[in-house]
Amino acid sequence: MSRWPTDDLLVELAPDQVSLVHTARTLGWRGVRKTVTHERLTVAAGAPEAPPWRGAVDALRAALPGVAGRGARARVILANRLVRYALVPWSDALGGADEEAAFARHCFERVYGDAAAQWDLRVSDARAGTPRPASAVDAALPGALRETFAAAGVRLESIQPRLMAVCNEQRRRLQGRHAWLALLEPGSLCLALLQQGRWVRLRSQRIGPGWRVELGLILAREAYLADPEAAARDVFVWAFGRDDVKLPDNDRWQFHLLVPKQSGGAVPADAARVLAAQEG
Repeated sequence: MSRWPTDDLLVELAPDQVSLVHTARTLGWRGVRKTVTHERLTVAAGAPEAPPWRGAVDALRAALPGVAGRGARARVILANRLVRYALVPWSDALGGADEEAAFARHCFERVYGDAAAQWDLRVSDARAGTPRPASAVDAALPGALRETFAAAGVRLESIQPRLMAVCNEQRRRLQGRHAWLALLEPGSLCLALLQQGRWVRLRSQRIGPGWRVELGLILAREAYLADPEAAARDVFVWAFGRDDVKLPDNDRWQFHLLVPKQSGGAVPADAARVLAAQEG
């Protein structure tokens, strides 16, 4: 006999907000009934010396017992403001996992300085001979999340940076593309250039509410730095919490909207708690 389906919890963690998507399943006369609820937690301002994620993890710890029952399984997506990214060049000279890890840390230290020595690094897979995207977070954050879920009896299955989560979700749409990928979160832009599946550039920076104008200027600068002749014209835009974004009107770029799946960020902007779906 197959095991009863476990409730699922998606947690999207940002410095100032936590978004929870809880999928609960119950057995009725008509079969399995699935109920999806969305909830947003407002994060209180933390102490100046505290890491930027501390308030969000504290809010999650307080709310978790009332959101998901013991035995539920969870995955966490980290907002780009909690993550640093870099491209790690391919090197045939590396002799194993330890040398690869040391080389990746060296790449981060060149970009971000000595602070990168204390970060937890992960390098994503890529085709042999091509640069690999890598991510880094405060070394204490993964442990704090594991402790939080363990205390609530919830099984933590994965922790993913936003960029990797979106790329996995939109893999079919992006596969083999020569295009820019622009991830927009409140106050933050993560911009990548893909060339037939190869990572060419990867940058993160702050961006304001006038992003429709700013994005075109940023793209022009990044295209110039990459190679104006080789830079892509198509721009795939992913925006947190929205599937109705008004894209920029720009003759130089062709913008396409990547619609988040309902379980991956499309939380209604004006709702603190919304019954999003119920199937019998």
